[in-house]
Amino acid sequence: MIRNDWNDQIFRSLKEKDEAIINKIIECNKKGQPLLVFTANINKSEHYSELLKNNDINHTVLNAKNHEREADIISNAGKKNSVIITTSISGRGVDIKLGGKISENDEKNQKDEIKSLGGLFVIGTERMESRRVDNQARGRSGRQGDEGSSIFFVSLEDDLMRIFGSESMNNMLEKLGLKDGESIDHPWINKALERAQQKVEARNFDVR
Repeated sequence: MIRNDWNDQIFRSLKEKDEAIINKIIECNKKGQPLLVFTANINKSEHYSELLKNNDINHTVLNAKNHEREADIISNAGKKNSVIITTSISGRGVDIKLGGKISENDEKNQKDEIKSLGGLFVIGTERMESRRVDNQARGRSGRQGDEGSSIFFVSLEDDLMRIFGSESMNNMLEKLGLKDGESIDHPWINKALERAQQKVEARNFDVR
């Protein structure tokens, strides 16, 4: 597997995080690299859709309203310039072909072009309550030896962080002298996030 799984980018505020996400989407979209953007729920999908509209980025929002076409939309997520915003459960088990579903003759050229752009880029707009769900999102990219990338953006104002562990993390970010608009990308923080997710999973297990 040759997918690049980048370290999480951690921001203090939601506003800073959203700006970074939109900038990343614009950067990839400018060169034509396809994007699959995962959100925690439909409201958040609509929120990012609004931000993309404000930046004139063509995109598809996959939610309960268009679920009949879900498999078709997801299977074309590898097309050039494709931007799809979805929730983590959409289109599971659907094969995403780089270059999209097209006739045999065109397929090779399209696929090679998308590969040269870096393949499918998966963006997680926050860490979900379950690591497994995050890993499933990551796994949509870089299938069967294809190129691909994935990255998660996190802010201390995210639901997961507010409930679990944002105070200690905020203290740490202050010690590191994080300025407004800056993000931190550090393996220690990835570990702290994983611990927060484990706490939620344990709590949910107890509830069940």
